[in-house]
Amino acid sequence: MNSTLEQHIREADGRYLTDLELRSLEGYAQSYQLRSTAYSLLCERSESLIQQVLDRLATTESTVIREHGETCRRDMTYVLRSIALAVLRDDDQGFREQLILWMQNIMMALRKEAQSARAYQYLQEIIAQQLPTDCANLINRNLQEFIQALNLGLQ
Repeated sequence: MNSTLEQHIREADGRYLTDLELRSLEGYAQSYQLRSTAYSLLCERSESLIQQVLDRLATTESTVIREHGETCRRDMTYVLRSIALAVLRDDDQGFREQLILWMQNIMMALRKEAQSARAYQYLQEIIAQQLPTDCANLINRNLQEFIQALNLGLQ
């Protein structure tokens, strides 16, 4: 369940949910099928999607891929798993708290923000091309936020 719904339920201890709180819960339930489909697609296709990104990067960044390809694969796998869970839970806030700040700090320390942002932009493009539009939009919303966090490190 997402962070907002968990908070509403905790705060409702000893009382009924308000109409606004119920609407949040209804929206969560109504979007479940789409979120579940997007989650399943990421589970099934993440390795292939990542390989396509690495292949594309290898054409312009062959040294980086040769030296850091496995680290990049590991990090992208972790990011996609985190996005899959955030999509399934409908929890952008949890995604932000758990992953974005952590990864942004690591990339800034390694000074790899530009290369990482480019890789995740490629991933966004591949997802938009290969997954159903509604699923791709859910996933790419989180990827876009992740890319923006990486780009903040460049400023």
